[in-house]
Amino acid sequence: MTPQEKAKELFHKFYLVNSESVELQTGEYDLVFSLDARDAKQCALIAVDEIVKEIQCNEFDFQSNVPMSVYTYWKNVKQEIEQL
Repeated sequence: MTPQEKAKELFHKFYLVNSESVELQTGEYDLVFSLDARDAKQCALIAVDEIVKEIQCNEFDFQSNVPMSVYTYWKNVKQEIEQL
């Protein structure tokens, strides 16, 4: 998945927090809960920041060999979210 695709996926997961619909008595469906775009974007950025922080902590604490491409990927995802 490209950083741009991942950014959109994360944004939409927060934008449509509970995208399960509830069937109304009329037979139609209605969205149960959604964040506004600004809040969804902020939540997605927080999630990515946490991922990047864990990558950095693991690199320092456990001397794991996280490829630089993983770190770069998530930094690119963050940039894509910021552009949404």
